[in-house]
Amino acid sequence: MKDSKRIWVWVGVVVVVLAVVFAFAWRPSSKQPASSGPAPVFAPQGQLVPQFPKSLILDSNAAISGSYSINYSSSTNQYTAEYDSSSTVVSLYTQYKQYLPANGWTITNDMNSLSGFRGIAGGNASSSVQVAINAHGGGSQVTITYLVK
Repeated sequence: MKDSKRIWVWVGVVVVVLAVVFAFAWRPSSKQPASSGPAPVFAPQGQLVPQFPKSLILDSNAAISGSYSINYSSSTNQYTAEYDSSSTVVSLYTQYKQYLPANGWTITNDMNSLSGFRGIAGGNASSSVQVAINAHGGGSQVTITYLVK
């Protein structure tokens, strides 16, 4: 892949990550008008939305900090989870890099050159996944977006 194309793909990944962070930080009050687009449906604090594949949480001691779903259409749904881990960015990145191909995912993008951040994206015939891992305190914060097509 050419460097410029790779940069644009990762710009897109960063935009998605920022959108996820924004979605967790901002929830509209009941006095605001309803938006015309699909709205996220949040899971109770500390829980995953039921449709999110628990197998994508590779840290068995993960502390779920947020999870939501967005129904874009009858055939396209997004499930997102964010969790905190005591594991390092590099350790989690290595686990996801091994896990995805071993479980039927083709890695479509891989970002491992930034200090304190790693990202990996994959897909299969029916879904795609993006994993963003950021250094956070003494461990990591992981955001996983799972899109069913």
